Amino acid sequence: MAGKIKTWVWVVVGVVVVGILGVVAMAALAAYFFAQHIDTRAASPMEAASEFEEVKARFSDQKPLIELDDRGRFVRTNPDRPLPRGTTKPTELHVLAFDADDGRMVRMTIPFWLLRLKLGGSRIDLNGDRVDLEDLHLTVEDLESFGPTLMLDRDLPGQDRVLVWSQ
Repeated sequence: MAGKIKTWVWVVVGVVVVGILGVVAMAALAAYFFAQHIDTRAASPMEAASEFEEVKARFSDQKPLIELDDRGRFVRTNPDRPLPRGTTKPTELHVLAFDADDGRMVRMTIPFWLLRLKLGGSRIDLNGDRVDLEDLHLTVEDLESFGPTLMLDRDLPGQDRVLVWSQ
């Protein structure tokens, strides 16, 4: 009976194999999710400006919810503006970014259900400065209560531009 493998060894090997398969499946799902929600393409500064103005025109009467200074550091939030009546809750957070040096445009869509999970401690990276939603005095529920809104418009002539809005 020296050649017979004990039952607990098979159980341990099975658990390890299932764990490895689970990690591989999660990685594949994450890669698929990001491939579906992130679009990167080459764009000229004029194409980028046109796309930014098209989006910003939807929010022409709104001040951005989050304001940054000319160095990209957080200045203040504007949560005291009146809440719109009868608006629907947004389902997605959109980010449109243009890198002037590389001539690349990035469009990212983040579902609000993912924001509610508070992945990564609800951190937002504003030009290298990590900020929690709590630091901005905002919650996901606050963002939803504003309805579709302009959250951030970072635009410095000749440099990168970032526009964040909910829809």
